[in-house]
Amino acid sequence: MITVPSAPELHEFLTRAVAEVIVKEDLQAALGSGARRLKVKQGFDPTRPNLHLGHVVCLRKLRTLATWGHEIVIVIGDYTTQIGDPTDKDETRPLVSHEQVLANAATYLDQFHRVVPRENTRVVYQAEWYSSFSLKDTFLLASRFSVQQMLAREEFRKRIAAKTAIPIKDMLYPLLQAYDSVAIEADVELGGTDQQFNLLVGRELQEQVGQRPQNLFILQLLEGTDGEKMSKSKPATGIWLTDAPAEIFGKVMSIADTLMPHYYEWGTELPLEEVRALLAAVALGDLHPREAKVRLAKQIVTDLHSAAAADEAAIEFDHRFREGAAPSDLADAVVSRDGAAALPILDLLLRSGLALSKGEARRLVEQGGVRVDGVRAELTTAVPTEGAPVLGVGKRRFLRIVWR
Repeated sequence: MITVPSAPELHEFLTRAVAEVIVKEDLQAALGSGARRLKVKQGFDPTRPNLHLGHVVCLRKLRTLATWGHEIVIVIGDYTTQIGDPTDKDETRPLVSHEQVLANAATYLDQFHRVVPRENTRVVYQAEWYSSFSLKDTFLLASRFSVQQMLAREEFRKRIAAKTAIPIKDMLYPLLQAYDSVAIEADVELGGTDQQFNLLVGRELQEQVGQRPQNLFILQLLEGTDGEKMSKSKPATGIWLTDAPAEIFGKVMSIADTLMPHYYEWGTELPLEEVRALLAAVALGDLHPREAKVRLAKQIVTDLHSAAAADEAAIEFDHRFREGAAPSDLADAVVSRDGAAALPILDLLLRSGLALSKGEARRLVEQGGVRVDGVRAELTTAVPTEGAPVLGVGKRRFLRIVWR
């Protein structure tokens, strides 16, 4: 049964966290009439096993469409993942094994269904059509588009300007993703702004083969804690569905104040009137930005876990950051003694994973951000290889050292 949304519901659906809808009039008419059940495509390339808050922006749209009675078709890119989408990259991605893709996909789907119900949702793998794809089929598909069309993609233009190689396989990626839309006869496809080129290729291919071209629902990209696009390739700056509540809370509190509007409007489902009133209060000085951020962090933890978990995370945050204490649920880092009675602090930071290089470790210590059992470390600090010292970097990263 198809549910027809009210005019205000439909307006918010088509505008909140949305960069563009192609063609908006068509999609609005289809959703507003309820005349037919739409087949809504969402593709996932499981290059890594987890989903982040940026993905949830899209998943909530899918949940709404499923609630309205439309069919959600999740296309698992078990073939395209092995090629690697060059989106947002100036060099090609390494190949991912098929076994790893399938393992990642299983984790993806578990997390996906935390947001999107199983009802009205169907999962398909590209293997359903590409396992029988012949070389002739590949030639026929490739003949429908020109090299000039592929080189119009911004990522490829960047590579040309930088004189970086463009493997032929990278140019096949948009074609294979586009064929997914033909294979399932998609009416609508969702994706981020970084996927717009690929989505448009799918729409054009459908038209070429005589199908009704899919409407495109292009969503905004939520920033990570570093202010850049939240990305699977930058796990440290993402807010992951697998993160513990306290970790999510701390990450939200670490974002720049300027990102709060995006996080409130795109990363939560708070009523827009409430969001706008809250942000206006911050702008007028009636509400301190920190208080607004606490509300934001509690809302996101509530959405991803529970209200009780959000309250506990807020208490934990105050304990850790106002009182300078380490978290109660410390993660362990196993570090080898190598027969030494003490380990230089730079070596310990590197071996524990809190620094990626000696240079980074040195900078962290010089900036005064490294503590051992609550005591600020110096470059000359050597940590005895006994007991279970707590190593902290900044206000949010703590590890308990376990010697072996």
